[in-house]
Amino acid sequence: MPTPTEENRVSRPELQPGSSILPRLTLNITLAFTWCLLHDEISLHQFLIGYLVGIGAMLFFSRSFGREWRYIRRVLMGFRLLGFFIKELVVANIDVVKQVLAPRLNVRSGILAYPLEVRHDILITLLANMITLTPGTLSVEVSPDRRFLFIHFLDIEDIEAEKQKIKDGFERYLLLIAE
Repeated sequence: MPTPTEENRVSRPELQPGSSILPRLTLNITLAFTWCLLHDEISLHQFLIGYLVGIGAMLFFSRSFGREWRYIRRVLMGFRLLGFFIKELVVANIDVVKQVLAPRLNVRSGILAYPLEVRHDILITLLANMITLTPGTLSVEVSPDRRFLFIHFLDIEDIEAEKQKIKDGFERYLLLIAE
């Protein structure tokens, strides 16, 4: 008879050993804060140096920790996602400002049923929140079968182009981080 932890591993594959980024991320953040404390300065600069030193230490002791390269790849993808999100945030803000300051309000608002490739609740939540945080868009609802995300657009010209933009941007980075 399988133990409760074995049953959880079978029913929840994302919790299998080596697949979670959380223990490594926690260790790396702890190492970065320890670095800051050793240097008697808690600043972003010292934290980033400590974070990089932590990655180096984890690579040096990789026999003890396992798949550090996979962790580093996920962290780098997280930074790329953050950069992409900031770019989309700036572009969307400029578009909304143009709409607001235009002499005539010329918007074509609508709701789009976006087909989801991500299936995990956390990834769907992250995608919906990033879309909601981008001005001019609002995540309205996830379908009960988790196959579609309904998104309200302030101004939508080309439905297929918007779908492709989400798929090639936010969702692609989330899938790369989750793999």
